[in-house]
Amino acid sequence: MLTDDEFAVLNGIYLKKMASAATLAEITGLAEARIEECLEAAVGRGQVLGISSDFMLQEGGAADVLEYYRTTYAPVRAEPAVAAWYAAFEALNARFIAQVTEWQKSEGDDRSERRILQTAERLARDLGALQTTVPRYGNYVERLARASDRVDQGQHEFVCKPTIDSVHNIWFEFHEDILAVLGRPRDTT
Repeated sequence: MLTDDEFAVLNGIYLKKMASAATLAEITGLAEARIEECLEAAVGRGQVLGISSDFMLQEGGAADVLEYYRTTYAPVRAEPAVAAWYAAFEALNARFIAQVTEWQKSEGDDRSERRILQTAERLARDLGALQTTVPRYGNYVERLARASDRVDQGQHEFVCKPTIDSVHNIWFEFHEDILAVLGRPRDTT
């Protein structure tokens, strides 16, 4: 079974698909030196493959991440309050997806952008209700705030650019995370 730090590192790669130690430090809140220790051990166990300065999960690493989710979050899956929270999130998620689509079609107009940021702020507030159950969700709150601040400073690429820690990417990663916590597959319809 993975330790909490090992899970944080491997889960960061699981959610991002490929990540550097610096990126993992940014999204997990762990010190980069600790992340490098975890990565070195994971490479040695064959859980992770290093490609230049980035890392990808191997099949065994992905299985270990999913086993951690199954084992650690089994009690969470049984909580009716968490199921109710997720149902409310799905409605918010549908709104967010529509807003991102509108923003993209409008070529990033200010009104659409503001609506996306307001919805992201709502998710950040709502995550407060889950932080007692899943404390690491505080990282998503911090990441959403950082990305929103950058958008407010005129860095509009932090709304939706796929190669940076944008609001859209953070949202997508959180959605993947909560689905894994709940043991639910992503609806691909």
